[in-house]
Amino acid sequence: MPFFDRPVEKPEELFDREKEFESLKKAVDRYAMTIVVGFRRVGKTSLIKAATIDMPRIYVDVRKFEVLQYITYDMFLDELRKSLSNFLSFDKRVAEYLNVVKGLKVFGIEVELSQGRSRPLFTSILESLDRWARDRGVKLVFIIDEAQELIKLKGYSIIQAIAYAYDNLRNITFLFAGSKIGLLYRFLKIHDPSSPLYGRYIERIELKPLTREKAIEFLRKGFEEHRIKVDEVFLETAVQKLGGIIGWLSYLGLKTLNRGETNLRIIDEVVEEASKIVINEFCNFINAMGSKRYIEMVRAVSSEGATWSQIKRYLELRLGVKIYDSELSRLLKNLIDNGYIEKTDELYTIPDPILKYSSKSIKC
Repeated sequence: MPFFDRPVEKPEELFDREKEFESLKKAVDRYAMTIVVGFRRVGKTSLIKAATIDMPRIYVDVRKFEVLQYITYDMFLDELRKSLSNFLSFDKRVAEYLNVVKGLKVFGIEVELSQGRSRPLFTSILESLDRWARDRGVKLVFIIDEAQELIKLKGYSIIQAIAYAYDNLRNITFLFAGSKIGLLYRFLKIHDPSSPLYGRYIERIELKPLTREKAIEFLRKGFEEHRIKVDEVFLETAVQKLGGIIGWLSYLGLKTLNRGETNLRIIDEVVEEASKIVINEFCNFINAMGSKRYIEMVRAVSSEGATWSQIKRYLELRLGVKIYDSELSRLLKNLIDNGYIEKTDELYTIPDPILKYSSKSIKC
């Protein structure tokens, strides 16, 4: 099992995801809509790409919108345009189906979309893809990675189009991935009785971090493949500090291979570098939310976790102001929805060991 510097795309490159792999393949074949959820860097993109490698697919990655406070329909269409252009290399005959869409033209292997009032409807694009899939006798997988970022879409809702496709376009299956699980549900509005997706069945596949034993096995096998000798202290320390987040473990593996030795200092270097990435992501969240109280909240739960009342007391002591119950509940919900904390029974904790480690030093 080698270490990779980017998401893998082949089934044989996955590690300890056999169950999720089979479940996802069955889901896209059987259901109209599937969501793949899990914390950052646990391997959602790798699983999706590996499970759909032999299927016709449109892959739209909207992670770039994470740093923005809002996005427009034209911005979404531009990402879709790139994905459609990539799909043309799979089958150039799809061009004749896309060319009937008002506001869309295909030139060679490039898709061009009109802007403003002449821009194409998302529904029309989906209908053309459905006709192509029907005539080919296949099912098209329409993937949106980090789909929760589309909750920022202003002036246009794609949920209506997705619901229409769910009910009427039998040759398209939707696959949404999200690391901000609460936001993903809010975007899809599947629990909102007024939403067109309310009451629709959605298959859910969750990716969890590797267990301690599997994380150690992942590192050991990776080093063995490259003929690097490692002792148990190195492996135990790495997993204790990085957890079962396969993205961080792979980064450690690559950095160790580059050094040609297994030194405990390398683990600390990876923790520090990973902390900078996580803090930057968290500060982007802070800037979007417009409140630095979130910093004190993650500090309140950073050690062994904290209850609702403990967090409230901590905030009031640190900030010197009264925190109203409704405000605290709203702030906690935002942290949970964005995947920064989780609640088990009455205890709030930080699932990412890197954020947990770096929470005391966050400065935004």
